[in-house]
Amino acid sequence: MKIPSKLLTLCGVLTLSLIANAGTITTYSGQDDGASATGPWPLSAAAQASLLAAAGPTNTLTFESLTPGYSSTIAAAPGVSITLTGLNYGPGFSGVTNITDGNLYGFNTTSGGSNWLGFAGGSATFNFASPVTAFGFYLTGVQLVFTSTIPVTFNDGTAEALLAPVNVNGGAAYFGFTDVGGSTSSITIADISNDAWGIDDVSYSAPVVTPEPGTFMLIGSGLLTLAGAIRRKIHV
Repeated sequence: MKIPSKLLTLCGVLTLSLIANAGTITTYSGQDDGASATGPWPLSAAAQASLLAAAGPTNTLTFESLTPGYSSTIAAAPGVSITLTGLNYGPGFSGVTNITDGNLYGFNTTSGGSNWLGFAGGSATFNFASPVTAFGFYLTGVQLVFTSTIPVTFNDGTAEALLAPVNVNGGAAYFGFTDVGGSTSSITIADISNDAWGIDDVSYSAPVVTPEPGTFMLIGSGLLTLAGAIRRKIHV
């Protein structure tokens, strides 16, 4: 299947624009060059497992609960929205899709699933209501003939650039990072190549729930009441 000729740029760039306070950044990546769209993807899966182990509690966006189609704004999960830009090249290329054409244009990586998010130009911005400290995703269908490098750039007031893996013959790869001590509210993934590829199983750190001040007061009051009851029982 030929990619629309309007996508003229010859290099692909994956940019993560972070509205963040930088911490200690560690990256995780693995690639299964030329692997089938049905798997297995052992090196990618190992990178995912390492990220999830380091990240602690996480949520994973599989796109399975979303209706296939292209929309500029997607309510992806509670507290998470995705803003898409670029032209809509239809199912199998742009937006949430469940159509797969081999291992070269993007495909599903969720066990028992079918949906994935397609890229054929444009970008996807993940917006988090609660800042995250970890983020990772499967990158599928990328070909070296179209994309020689995928820079990952952090825009947090400093200049930080990372390189995500690029497969020669399509297949699957995994890329992610943990940012210990940091906080990320917005991540933009952009495809400015003439390649079409996809992402799936996007994991991000679960929000840390901080008790309200009133909660601490209730806990303290309860402990004092319990201590008083024990004291009275001792003196009886």
